[in-house]
Amino acid sequence: MARASSIKSGEVQEGPPAHLQGFNTSRWRDFQDGLSRLLGVSVSLNDEKGAFIVPPSFNDEVRAAMSSKEELRALCSSDYNRAALRALNDGNTHIFKCHANMYAFAMPVFLKGRSFVLMGGRSYMRGREEEAFAQGIEGLDEATQLRLKDRVKSLSTDSLFSLPDTFKRLAVPFLESLHNMPLPKPDDRVPSVAMMAYNGELKGLLDIYKSISAVMDKDSLYELILAKSSELIGAERASLMIFDNTSKAFRIKASKGLEKSIAESVRIKMGQGITGRTAQSGEPIVVKDIEKEMSWRKSLRSYRTSSFISAPLKLYDRVIGVINLSDKHGDGLFTPQDLFVILSISNYATIALERGAYYSMSEKLKTVSMTDPLTGLFNRRFFKQRLFEEAERVRRQRDSFSVFIIDVDDFKAFNDNWGHLAGDYVLKRISMALKDAVRTVDVVVRYGGEEFAVILPHTSKKDSEVIAERIRSDVEELTFPAKISCPSPTISIGIAEFPGDARNTDDLIYRADAAMYLAKRRGKNRIVLYEK
Repeated sequence: MARASSIKSGEVQEGPPAHLQGFNTSRWRDFQDGLSRLLGVSVSLNDEKGAFIVPPSFNDEVRAAMSSKEELRALCSSDYNRAALRALNDGNTHIFKCHANMYAFAMPVFLKGRSFVLMGGRSYMRGREEEAFAQGIEGLDEATQLRLKDRVKSLSTDSLFSLPDTFKRLAVPFLESLHNMPLPKPDDRVPSVAMMAYNGELKGLLDIYKSISAVMDKDSLYELILAKSSELIGAERASLMIFDNTSKAFRIKASKGLEKSIAESVRIKMGQGITGRTAQSGEPIVVKDIEKEMSWRKSLRSYRTSSFISAPLKLYDRVIGVINLSDKHGDGLFTPQDLFVILSISNYATIALERGAYYSMSEKLKTVSMTDPLTGLFNRRFFKQRLFEEAERVRRQRDSFSVFIIDVDDFKAFNDNWGHLAGDYVLKRISMALKDAVRTVDVVVRYGGEEFAVILPHTSKKDSEVIAERIRSDVEELTFPAKISCPSPTISIGIAEFPGDARNTDDLIYRADAAMYLAKRRGKNRIVLYEK
């Protein structure tokens, strides 16, 4: 994956640069507008120099007012230009705050010789919007300020941090499809087959995106998703199944070509049949001949043809449903291109379903999405959000906080010697020890695998060492029941402080992680404070 190198900041210019001629900006603009409506945030596409290829969609009244002032427009251009360049140079998504106190992110996309930046957000942080608006609108006259005061739009921290994942699932595949399928050259005499196929497929996807973005009712979404999907790839029979937490099985929520009584009675367990296997693996299946390609499955005698598609509906890494399609028009076979279309629709559909479900979700279920199921600790996603919030608080109050990165020593060898069940038990006990050792204000998370992290507000690196030592010694003294006959684990801890050791949260994690690895090299079962 090639990254942009030695990029220098320059003024943002609107319109596609010369080297992107042939890139179908009109198709992208339609998609971008639909995505913006679906998510309720501003979206733009920039090139590798930070210039707009397609200017922002969804400019609300506050942003429009700021854009009308030349000096404010120049500040915005500079902010977003720098963010785009940093994202490209780092190769990672960059979340930032602009001069007007609005938050946004820049996501780099690297595609075969071309680099793009997807920009999204441009909203105030919920809970602080009034203060941020008042501080960020210098340059607007008093009458405009009063008019806009009650029209400020905001995002929760949770929404801001989930947006990049959403863009990665929806926008990046569509951008890849435009990039990999260059705009065919039209023939004035006869419309080319390539042009017709290109326009037909993309127009069909865009029509579906626009239809889905306008629907909020869950049952209507199920019906619309299935109807549009089957129509676009020519499937005469189809079903959309959603996992039901009560029965612990997949149930049909929308169907085509099936009797209603049959559809209502179907229950498929995880791993059972084609639907269950698709859900369990999280991978789609395209079958041309079920008897030849899937010997474990008996022929589908109730279907006219033996070709079908089964594709998962995935929300982040969790499968929430499966869409099944069969009996292609004209007794044809489903193709990889049909699968591409279905996966594009399913990615978009899960976002729409999440959007509709989130606001009716209980606080308990919202917490589940932020919690590690094994240990009960908060997960990495929550950690990043909380870290961002703490860094913003420190910048405002000129305070400090510290971060621990904790790794269980020799955990792979432990699993190899004592088994994964014993390993899971040890991780649970370490999690309990961590929670018992820290203060109420501290945030403990499972960072991934055998790694944990702790955020310690209002605490310098030196002061936090006392808490780190309490954690280390408590873990070392853990004992286990006879049925878990294994030695006590040890941990290595790296500590870094913000802002003393790092200017941003990415660097803070990197430096705490570096200190932790230094603790490993010094013999493990110890604490190391990061030193420049």
